[in-house]
Amino acid sequence: MRRDTSVAVEDLLDGEASRLEIELLSDWGGLERRILRPRIQKPGLALSGFVKHIYNDRVQVFGLTEIDYIVSSEIDLVRQGLETYCARELCCMVLTRGLEPPELLMEVARDHGIPVMRTPLLTSTFISRVTHHLEDLLSPRASIHGVLVDVLGVGLLIIGRSGVGKSEAALDLVLKGHRLVADDVVQVVVRPPDTVWGAATELHQHHMEIRGMGILNITNLFGVAAVRDNKKIEVVVELSDWHDDEYDRLGIDSNVWPILGVDIPLVRVPLRPGRNIASLIEVIARNQLLKVRGHDSAREFAEKVAARLVPEPHAPGVPATIADASSQPVSRDEVE
Repeated sequence: MRRDTSVAVEDLLDGEASRLEIELLSDWGGLERRILRPRIQKPGLALSGFVKHIYNDRVQVFGLTEIDYIVSSEIDLVRQGLETYCARELCCMVLTRGLEPPELLMEVARDHGIPVMRTPLLTSTFISRVTHHLEDLLSPRASIHGVLVDVLGVGLLIIGRSGVGKSEAALDLVLKGHRLVADDVVQVVVRPPDTVWGAATELHQHHMEIRGMGILNITNLFGVAAVRDNKKIEVVVELSDWHDDEYDRLGIDSNVWPILGVDIPLVRVPLRPGRNIASLIEVIARNQLLKVRGHDSAREFAEKVAARLVPEPHAPGVPATIADASSQPVSRDEVE
């Protein structure tokens, strides 16, 4: 497992963060400063000197209210508040809505080496995007040997020993009209609130390896509708060799497979000649859709069986001892 413990401020300016539309306004460095939390912070009362709850490892966002306060308030009061605020060694400041930075703000930021940036996005839009971007960068990650497919909108991670037929089953699913996400190596990341997403590596994206055939480009073979870039993992399907008396016949037992601390429902599918694995996996996806909507076929069946096994109440007027005796088996000696 890998977790990025921090993100450099300069990472907000690279190509992967293009949706943030950030430009650098300052020229005094500080881009090596680290961001440790995905949540941003707006200065608020900190501009007046109350900095008790200011966290220097969060992106500081200045909107119209903050800039208007700096411009319209008494200059000495604002300078004192900014000096106290910037003395917290903030990682960076970002102005939204394409606002022009006040000279006083730039001056104090320069004195403390704090990088100042700007985005044309609305404050709410920028906060949403930068939070999502930082959550993705700071979330725990891992690589799993398996195949991830999107079946009827359900993300299924197929695992099993090498050579068990994971890729072949996924290819059958693609032929049925479902979508490949990743083959062989699945990169997983945890996103709030406790969901696990998977994707392919950049090199393996939209490709699949089939033994005896080599590497296949799924996009070229079946079109762009046969692939997708990432998918939330909702069920883990384990393909295993057949072993008698090792499986839950009713499907009541709830098994889970932990991924980065998040428990994902696990379904074990034993392999045997003649079993259509792709169809079984498709049914697993359909069954998961039912469970999400509150219908558990196995438990509903078990409840019906249990209800049939409950003894019927005694008929009115018949003593309990007689009714109980009538239901007992009669031996041959008693008949004779």
